[in-house]
Amino acid sequence: METPKRSNYLIVFIILMVSTLTETLVSYLHPEAIKISLLAVMAVLKVALVLLFFMHLRHNSKIFSYLFIAGCILVIPLILVITIVMPMIA
Repeated sequence: METPKRSNYLIVFIILMVSTLTETLVSYLHPEAIKISLLAVMAVLKVALVLLFFMHLRHNSKIFSYLFIAGCILVIPLILVITIVMPMIA
């Protein structure tokens, strides 16, 4: 297994930091459906980066990567549907 370079970790850290700042700015948006949808998608992308780089999923067997990607693909529509339905219930 090849050890990742430190520069990769630094780039991922910077991306996560910028994403967190962007999430903070998005939280001030007024349309709730847009805000929650954007925050949910950004959270999934941040989780993907952490799993792939810091938990070394990127260097493991491809089956784990495929399972993770399938989970992400399935969870995003679920979050969006919940976002649409919740205002109707409340």
